[in-house]
Amino acid sequence: MGVYKTRFGELEINDNEVIIFPNGIPGFEELRKFAILKIPETQPIQWLVSLEDENTSFPIIDPWLVLETYEVDLSKQDLDILQVEDPSDLVVCSIVTIPIGKPELATVNLKAPVVVNVKKGIGIQVILEKYELKHPIVSPKESESQSEDKDIKEESGA
Repeated sequence: MGVYKTRFGELEINDNEVIIFPNGIPGFEELRKFAILKIPETQPIQWLVSLEDENTSFPIIDPWLVLETYEVDLSKQDLDILQVEDPSDLVVCSIVTIPIGKPELATVNLKAPVVVNVKKGIGIQVILEKYELKHPIVSPKESESQSEDKDIKEESGA
């Protein structure tokens, strides 16, 4: 067990909860140690938190919550890096982008999911050609409806 400083404060993380990204994450290649935090207030969004840089964390979500037909095809090289013995040991999540002050415009990166072998504590980010980098979490129609609801509440003082 180790104690790590994160943007969520000091956390005690069990060794079996540490995820090593052998190649880092694109744009953050120097960071290799992460953990996934489940915070009840942000569910279904979880957090991929760096254990080496307290200012680095990524909101993540199960991509199948956004797109039921989502498919992840891993190469032999990916499977080797992840040391996969049983596919049920793999967890797939996608990084979420939430614009400041406009959560209704949040998008999810379906093009580059994070794949973790939870049994081995190894993670990678892969590139899938057939998906978008910024897939809307809510449909534009839902987003308009939420925005209108917000306007109505603000006008009524709620």
